[in-house]
Amino acid sequence: MQPYRRKLLMVAYRFPPQSGGGAQRMLKLAKYLGDFGWEPVVQTARNPYWPRWDAELLAELPRGIRVHRTPTFEFERFEERLARPFRRRSDGGSAQSGSERAGPQRALRALRNAIHRYAFVPDAQIAWLPGAFLHGLLIARRERVDALFTSSPPNSVHLLGRLMAAALGRPWVADFRDPWTDGVRRRKAYVGNAGREALESAAERMVLRRADRILVSAEPLRARFLAKYDFLSPERVVVLPNGFDPDDFAGCETGGRELEAGRFHVTASGTMESMFDFGPFLRAVAELVAEDADLRADLRINLVGTTAARYGPETERLGLADRVRFYGWVSKSQNVRYLQQSDALLMHLIPQRSGTAEKLPARAFECLYLRKPLLFLSVPGATTEFLAQSGLVTSVAPDDVAGIKRALRERYARRGAPAGGDPAFIARFDRRRLTGRLAAILDELTRTPALMTARPAREEAPPSP
Repeated sequence: MQPYRRKLLMVAYRFPPQSGGGAQRMLKLAKYLGDFGWEPVVQTARNPYWPRWDAELLAELPRGIRVHRTPTFEFERFEERLARPFRRRSDGGSAQSGSERAGPQRALRALRNAIHRYAFVPDAQIAWLPGAFLHGLLIARRERVDALFTSSPPNSVHLLGRLMAAALGRPWVADFRDPWTDGVRRRKAYVGNAGREALESAAERMVLRRADRILVSAEPLRARFLAKYDFLSPERVVVLPNGFDPDDFAGCETGGRELEAGRFHVTASGTMESMFDFGPFLRAVAELVAEDADLRADLRINLVGTTAARYGPETERLGLADRVRFYGWVSKSQNVRYLQQSDALLMHLIPQRSGTAEKLPARAFECLYLRKPLLFLSVPGATTEFLAQSGLVTSVAPDDVAGIKRALRERYARRGAPAGGDPAFIARFDRRRLTGRLAAILDELTRTPALMTARPAREEAPPSP
């Protein structure tokens, strides 16, 4: 006789084959929930507009998990198609003058910005909500789900969750991977747009008031919610960080070498976003290789997930084209091979509204699992204090050229040293263990403990790489 398994309807706009931290958070929860007596049923978008895709991720889903894909209308895809003729004429040397071409492009850009600022509230994915609501109710009733889980961004997914929770009468967990109304981009969108800020603040309040549990990815977001909304009790807001999955690294050694052997490789994984200034780091590298002959011969900076579009010209100007390499987007399996083959890792963080480091990027946990030295470009804050507990991280302000040079020199001097870090601290962020915490919350909300499937427990500490 099969053990009784309860069902969780997981609603997320970002899910494989989409790539990125949000999609992988949902994938890993779906992958391991069955180990704790919960069967995930996934609802996601069928045709989302997204720049990064990785079909390999779908192979991680256990057999039998049903993924329901609801169609949507993506305004951003429509905008892309509308703008394409203007770009072709511009790139192809049309007979139009530059000013003639600029007029329609400028008007189109102004129209797009106005629509995004005033019509797409809380986000452009709001168009998914009506169809997803009807389809979600059908899925929930057919599958006889016991609880509901929604994950943002996009934040409109939580509005969908609010409607579905009311219609189904099931416990609802709302997962916030990022801040909503207090996010950096959100605060910029509210400038001169008080109506939008009022609408989204009311929507955020409604979601937080109704959800049975609120999950956040880092402690500062929990503290912010509790300080902002006096109706929230501390036990209703739970930190469930991102983590690492050892399975992602199991085939690293068999996939071939990505990086040149015999060099000192410092690798960053993820996009160097427009709101982060990578220029001081590049200037530090340029000064360092000019001053140190050994580093001039050995140092290689690998930017995986970043193209040369923004910083390529600066690397050329600084004479770094032969040692700073832009790899663009790569698959998950290839990405972890770059990290595995590196001597030190590099990460950056955009300061939040408070001016301090508050978020905890998903890629940080993969860096911790590898137990390699990590140079963290960030202002001081909760994130730097948290990562310091690992024993692996050196935090330097992003504009501190001298500090960056000093950190790189120290890492180079200690290259080849045995793996360090605190194994017990790092083991806390095993994805399977974190999924068990979600299952415990679901058990509490549904009042009866689920039966666990028989599966050996994973080692408490990750193995040395």
